[in-house]
Formats: sequence, structure tokens, C-alpha cells
Amino acid sequence: MGLFFSSPSCSSEQISTPYSPDFSSNHHSTENVTSQAREKRSVACQTDGDPGVTQPAIEQLSVVDPYWEVLDPKPDIHALFNEFNKRFFRGLLPPIDLKWSNRLCITAGICIQDNISGKCRIRLNKPLLDLRPRKNTVETLLHEMIHYYQRLRGTSDIDHGATFHFHMERINRESGANITVYHDFDREYESLKRHWWKCNGPCAQVVRRLADRTPGSKAHKRKCGGEFIKVREPKRMRTDL
Repeated sequence: MGLFFSSPSCSSEQISTPYSPDFSSNHHSTENVTSQAREKRSVACQTDGDPGVTQPAIEQLSVVDPYWEVLDPKPDIHALFNEFNKRFFRGLLPPIDLKWSNRLCITAGICIQDNISGKCRIRLNKPLLDLRPRKNTVETLLHEMIHYYQRLRGTSDIDHGATFHFHMERINRESGANITVYHDFDREYESLKRHWWKCNGPCAQVVRRLADRTPGSKAHKRKCGGEFIKVREPKRMRTDL
């Protein structure tokens, strides 16, 4: 399943699930070593422009720290996948067919499993996420990676059930992210509806769509008698220059 538009919020109560390994079991044994190693690292690095201005050390940044919006506003999603796989899934996720998509409509992202081969693929909504901060790409990818993990484990609740919530809340705690079940990108979604039609009949209805597909139905034709005429479309880039 993908990341859809907002609906009544789900419970945030922490859920234990038999399908989820203890991802934190190794952290306690290495906590002292990790903390000592971090103490030896510089907590800030000098900027190239002004030696008097400091930047936060990269390793100390949250995955959704605002600094990433400047440092890497359009990240490589494959590099993010590899990083998050090691950091939050112990490297258990095999490589996957991961791509941007211009064909997703409502969803910000989706994880699909082929019924025959069993292979999974993840698609992220490029037009929609291009209008959002970098953190939303990060959180959408993490959302779909949880679904990928569910399918690999063969859990019975492959959608947004107990297993999903367990890992969503775990990763949110560890990363500082705000992975959710539903998103609220309504304004961006509406702004992408750049194909407009208007009925030339008595109803004068205006319909806006993402796809260049003329609206209309037999019921509308019987009730109004008018036809939808296109009145606006996105500007096309010239390719003959």
C-alpha cells in the first residue's frame, strides 16, 4: 500500500508484534563504544566561505534535519534506501526496483508486490514530492520501506496494521522523523490538476484533472445535455530550439 491522503489518525500506542525482531538488541551492548567514538569526533565543521561560521557535523544530523534542505535538497533515493536499510532494518532489505514516477495520482508513494514473481517495487510520486520539502521524500520512502519489510517477512497484516505501526513508531523514535499512515498534501495535489474542462450546457460545471482525459458521463449528458470543453492545459516546453 502507499501513503494516502489524511483520514482519522490511527493509534500511536506502542505495539509489540511477533513478526518484528528486536532491532534495538545490539544497541545496548555497543552504546558505550558508540558514545566514546562520537565524543572523539568534531561536533562542528568549518564552512568553506567563512571560517568563523560553523555547521553541524553531518553524522549528528537527524534524517529530517532542516539543514538537509540546503545541503542536499534533491537526494538520491537509492543512496537514501541503502543508508536507511543499514540504519533502521539491519541491512535485511535486498535491493529493490526503486524509481520516481510521474503516473501516481493520489499516493505519495507505493510498494507493490508482483503476484507471480513475488518481487517488490517502490515508486515515489515525483510531481507531488517535488512540491514538498525534502523531509517528506525521506518519510515517504521510509513508509514504503516498512511495507517492503512486511512483504519480505510475510506478515499477515501487510497494510497499516500492528506490524506497520510497530516499525513506524520505532523508526520515528530513532530518527526524529514523522512517518505517518496518511499525508495531507491536499494543496499540492490540487495544484497538479492542470487540465481544466467546462461544460457548455446549463450546469457550466468546471472539472480539473491531473490527466488529459475528458470528463463526462451518460448521467451528466441526460441531466444537463452539455459537453465538456477544454479551457486550460499546462504549457508545453518547446523541443525544436
